[in-house]
Amino acid sequence: MDIPDAEHTSGLSSYLGIFRRRYKYVATIGPGCILLAIYLAFTLPTLYESTATILIEPSTVNKDVVLTTVTSLSNQQIEIVSGRVMKRDVLEQLIKEYDPYPQAHDQTPAQKAQRILENTKLERVDPVTMKPDPDANAFALHYDNPDPQRASDVADRLAQLFLTYNQRTRSQAAEEAARFLASQAAMVSKQMREIDEEINRFKNQHGDALPEYLQRNQAAIDRGQHDLDSLQQEILRAEEKEGLLAVELSHTSPNLITEAGDLTDVATVRAKLAEAQQRYTPDHPEVKRLKRALEGLMAQTNTTSGGIVANATNPQYLSIASQLESARNELKTLRGETERIRAQMNNYEELLRRTPGVEREYADILRRRETAQTAYAQLQDKLQRAQVAENFESGEQGEKFTLLAAPYPGRLPVYPNRIGLILLGLVLGGALSAIAVAMAETSDRTMRSARDFPQLADVPVLASIPRILNRHDKRRQRLVFVSWVAAYAVVILFIGAIVASSLRPHA
Repeated sequence: MDIPDAEHTSGLSSYLGIFRRRYKYVATIGPGCILLAIYLAFTLPTLYESTATILIEPSTVNKDVVLTTVTSLSNQQIEIVSGRVMKRDVLEQLIKEYDPYPQAHDQTPAQKAQRILENTKLERVDPVTMKPDPDANAFALHYDNPDPQRASDVADRLAQLFLTYNQRTRSQAAEEAARFLASQAAMVSKQMREIDEEINRFKNQHGDALPEYLQRNQAAIDRGQHDLDSLQQEILRAEEKEGLLAVELSHTSPNLITEAGDLTDVATVRAKLAEAQQRYTPDHPEVKRLKRALEGLMAQTNTTSGGIVANATNPQYLSIASQLESARNELKTLRGETERIRAQMNNYEELLRRTPGVEREYADILRRRETAQTAYAQLQDKLQRAQVAENFESGEQGEKFTLLAAPYPGRLPVYPNRIGLILLGLVLGGALSAIAVAMAETSDRTMRSARDFPQLADVPVLASIPRILNRHDKRRQRLVFVSWVAAYAVVILFIGAIVASSLRPHA
């Protein structure tokens, strides 16, 4: 049991001895690395990050009540708004209002706008835990600036731009949708007017041949045929009456025989002449007298185109002639009416023959009119919904960006990572010190105890003489120690001043 304790004590004393011999490495490399890390942590250019968290807030109105015309997804909304906000011309306008880099006098507004683009990043985050989440409906806007207050101010202005441009983008999208539908409705309305004019021209050109007059034309033909049949019967009766009157008139003398026995009637004279020619020779005085009388009467008698004697004196003849003339006029009227009805029927039949071709053309025009009317009604319905959606979006009642967490000045810089850099210096200093001590020990061949002599392992050691320091050695050690302390004090004070200057609040 005593042997392990002895070995443990011996090992610990060995390490203490190594530390006493190699303390210079530990005292220089380790603190040097730590102080260098602290110096770098507080002298490197710093960047403070300020974050604004924006929530994509859904509409409070059910989509079944008001259907918006802006249908972009949240990812698309962020990209669209980011593309409109994070542009040089927009950022240059922001720089004119508030300069985030007042110390950079040699940089132009375009260069400063580029710096803002490089120092800004977007990240989808959970709206509750604020942890990164690619599927969340919120995003964080991070902006880095050497001045924490300016980082906060610029982040706030960028967030306001996002809120403003999102609302403007949605309003413009809804307005453009309504304007497009209005232009389409106007175009269809113009097409309908043109089709209406075409229909009017078509009706004026084809008139009664249109399909809508088909039944009327057919009924007119049927009615005309019925009237024509009736007229044919009347014409037959009139022709029969005319024939009877003409026969009766031919057997009636137009003139009467006078009391003196003068022959004034051509028919009578002609009859007497025929009778006399049968009885007598042609040279007989009676025959000659009757011939002279007939020639005289023929010379004096004028007939009309209908064979009626114009200067007849027989009342019966005149009565029959009047009836014949009336019958002929009636027959003429009936025949004229027949021709008129036949012409009408031919016209209606021509209209019926044209109707199928006209119907096809007319149906094509009406189909185009009906299609345009349906399209116009649909566009009007969509336009009405688009106008409601436009008012809905302009009133900020649709899906919108809401500032969930306002940016504030950061207390610690995000670059450089001071704590991480100091811890890195601590670890690196310890590792380098250990490596230096190990290398120094392995390369040192000095014999400091009996254990350092392998050939004396079985020989008992009576005593060992330690290192004896004289007064000069002690004075030199104290001087070296004081010099180390003074050097470290100066370095620590210098670094402390730098740290204090870095931690002093910015104006």
